[in-house]
Order: sequence, then structure tokens, then C-alpha cells
Amino acid sequence: MSYLITPRTNADPTSVFNERCAESRLEELTKQVMQILIEQDQENFAMEHRKAFKQGFPQYSLNEAEIKEKFYEKAYKEAMRIIDQERRNVVEQRSEYIKNTLNIIIRQLRLLVYTESGKGKIYLKKVPVEGHVGENSPSERDILYFETYPEGIERHEQIGRVLSRLSEFSDYIGYASLELQQLYRQAIDLRPEIISGEKEESK
Repeated sequence: MSYLITPRTNADPTSVFNERCAESRLEELTKQVMQILIEQDQENFAMEHRKAFKQGFPQYSLNEAEIKEKFYEKAYKEAMRIIDQERRNVVEQRSEYIKNTLNIIIRQLRLLVYTESGKGKIYLKKVPVEGHVGENSPSERDILYFETYPEGIERHEQIGRVLSRLSEFSDYIGYASLELQQLYRQAIDLRPEIISGEKEESK
């Protein structure tokens, strides 16, 4: 698939995935593509008149509004296509790192999340606030824990730290291979269910 501007193969991830940087890149590419389209149109205009053996044919000229109307939408779509390919290139270059990291995350989550009875759950407990005074200060605060309280508080925090590493790849997955998408889904599926109340302890 040809492009009017060759997509970069070594783009910095920030330049195409960060929202502000991507907008700047899109604007830059759109202008460049528009210039190419204008030059192509000028060449076609001259060629048509040469083929017709016209003497003294009119000068090619479009005002700013006419240029935007004629070329902007096409240039914008082409710029988006280029950025999408640059994003795919970034993900492809980082695919081995992504794969290795996802496999580590999956192993860590399996160790943290699975109990003897299967995948565990996260529960919520309300505890009194120390030093509570006055009507406007809260008397209780919410504590999240994994399976048991208070031991499970630390386990919940450990699970959260591992899951937070997935956010690094959330923008990448739409441009990733099927293998990486499946690994990402495995990791997501290991998230424990959150129950909005305390676990009932068996007597």
C-alpha cells in the first residue's frame, strides 16, 4: 500500500500515541500532504492543456478557501492513514518487549489472584476514621482487601501494582498482532471481581 509520505519506521512512541503529540503530527502531515496534492493538481492542469495544444492557457490559481475545500479532507484522511501505520510500526518494533512483559504480568497475577478455591475476589470494608470529630468530617473510610482482612489489604495493593502495568499497553493493543491481543485479554481476564461489601466468614 503506497503512501504520499512514507510512514516513519523508527517513530518515538510518544510522537504518535500521546494525544497532543499525535495531534501536532496529524496537523503537520495534513499540511505536507495538501502541498503534494496541490503540486500534483498543478501538474495535471498543465498536462491537460498541453495535450489539448492550447496556447496561452490560464494560470493555475486557487484561493485558500478553494484549496481547503478541494484538498483538506483527502489530505486529512491520508495523514491519519500514515499515523496509523507509524503506530503499527512502533508496536511491531516493541512487540518482543510487550510479549515478554505481558507474560510476566500474567504469571504474577495467577500467583496473586488464584486461591485454593479458584480465582479470588476483592471486598470492601468500612473502618472508623481515627480522630473523627465534627459533622463535616467522615466517620468511616473504605478499605479494599483480597479475600481476607486485614492480611488481604497488602495483597490487593500488590494486584493493583501489577495491573497498573497493563495501562502501558492500552493504546498499543489496537495495533498489535493477534498473539499480543490474546495475551492482553488473558491478563485483563485475571482481574479479580470487586464485591461491594465484606466477605462473610464461614463459621
